[in-house]
Amino acid sequence: MQQVGPHTWTFKAPDVAPMKGYCRNCNQSVAMLHPREVSLATGNYIVRGDCQQCGQEVVLILS
Repeated sequence: MQQVGPHTWTFKAPDVAPMKGYCRNCNQSVAMLHPREVSLATGNYIVRGDCQQCGQEVVLILS
């Protein structure tokens, strides 16, 4: 995430360190593969990706 204004952020997936999210299937925090952002009207962002271990969808909510 990079701040481009007082209440505006833009998303760029990190190159070096993977983002981490909670995988319900693995029941633990896992690295996210292929992170992509979904913007919400509330100003929050949801980052969706794939679990590094099982491949299921992982969701990370940023506010």
